[in-house]
Amino acid sequence: MEIFNEKSFDTDLDDDETDQTHDNTLPRLSFDQKLTAHRSNRLNETFGQINFPFQFQSNKKVRTNDDILIPLRCKTSSNNGRIHIYENSCHMLDIAIDWQLHSLLSHDNIVVHNRSFSFNEIRAFATAIEANLESLILSSIDLTTSSIRILCQGLRKCVYLNLLDLSCNKLSRESFKLLVDTINYCTSLNYLSLANCGIQDSYGRPIGNLCRHKRLIEINLSGNEFEDMACILIGGALTENIRLIDLNLSWNFIRSYASIALFRGFEINKTLTEFDISWSNLGYDGSVALRRVLIVNQFLYRLNISNCNIDRASAKLISEGLEKNSTLQRINLSFNPLTTHGVHDIVQALNHKKSAISMFDISVG
Repeated sequence: MEIFNEKSFDTDLDDDETDQTHDNTLPRLSFDQKLTAHRSNRLNETFGQINFPFQFQSNKKVRTNDDILIPLRCKTSSNNGRIHIYENSCHMLDIAIDWQLHSLLSHDNIVVHNRSFSFNEIRAFATAIEANLESLILSSIDLTTSSIRILCQGLRKCVYLNLLDLSCNKLSRESFKLLVDTINYCTSLNYLSLANCGIQDSYGRPIGNLCRHKRLIEINLSGNEFEDMACILIGGALTENIRLIDLNLSWNFIRSYASIALFRGFEINKTLTEFDISWSNLGYDGSVALRRVLIVNQFLYRLNISNCNIDRASAKLISEGLEKNSTLQRINLSFNPLTTHGVHDIVQALNHKKSAISMFDISVG
């Protein structure tokens, strides 16, 4: 034995006598207790950490300033039903509970952005959502066809859902059709965003059916791959729609002939007040169709046709339509090769007494 700081300790590993410590000896765990602790660590992602009772874990505070999961306003202070369902689903599916998502389930408005969801995680989440959910944003979460099918089953319960945003998720033809069919069950849905979802022209009739929805007032379909067929279907849907107010088709593959079919719907539609078709290629033929719309349609208030390859000849046609229009309030013609003469024609058209234009953008940078 050696002496150090008036306390003895044994430096001989082979010595049969060891010093007694005054620390309390931890009880030896049974096999079942070890199994329970291991399962708790695996589910709660607390490997190598001190074990807390499960009830304490569920009460831990979760950071709300996270960039990925952002809770919005909460009408109900607590919804333990959703939380318990989510917990039970995670246990049954043998997956870890996401404590950030766990904390959001008590809210009527849920936002999840830029986070990859596995199939089982979507199953647990879709099982937990309930009818009183008001808005749901699942942007850029790597949804698959199987995930969309499970999510749609959950969405059918959400009879009070007002806003749905699934932007930046790749949608196959099958998943898009499933989603459109499900949206028809959401009788309270007013706002929908499927921007940058890779929806192709070949997806066919569901594109038109989406624009026929009886409750939607705003649809964002920007950044997809719409061409002639999609424009024909959307144009036909607009002739029947009596609810839609705002439609965004920017950053698609819309060319001059496709825009002709699309604008025909505007000649009959009496509800659409805001339309964005920027970053398309209207060209001369599309401008001819737009001139007709500006003359006939008296309900459109805001129009964005920036970067649409509108040259001097096209600008002349648009100016002829503006001369007879008395309702359009804002028009964006930025990033177009208008030339000085084209700008002059449009400015002259806006000088008539009945013109309602309050914002006119022809910037180029």
